Amino acid sequence: MSSMNFIYDLKPKKSMWKIRVKVIRLWKHYSAAAGETMEMVLVDAKGDKIHASIKKELVCQFDPFFSQGCSKLIFNFSLTPSCGQPIILIKLGFFLQPGSKT
Repeated sequence: MSSMNFIYDLKPKKSMWKIRVKVIRLWKHYSAAAGETMEMVLVDAKGDKIHASIKKELVCQFDPFFSQGCSKLIFNFSLTPSCGQPIILIKLGFFLQPGSKT
């Protein structure tokens, strides 16, 4: 996992990715089904964008680390099919592995 990936390279069913991105849009979203989630649009050095979502259980842990306009190195995340938006095919989801730190 030492090499960097770009958003274009990301494929579902793998979690060993490493990308450097900038948060170009960040907001909190509430729904009765999912609770409060943190939603972001991320862009990489090539200009490709992806929607990222942090589930309600992890918002408190990741909230201090993300702000609109910040650049981050993100690794070990999941990709899931996106529902409802025909233009967005996949979205990035955050999770914590045993022993990992935020």
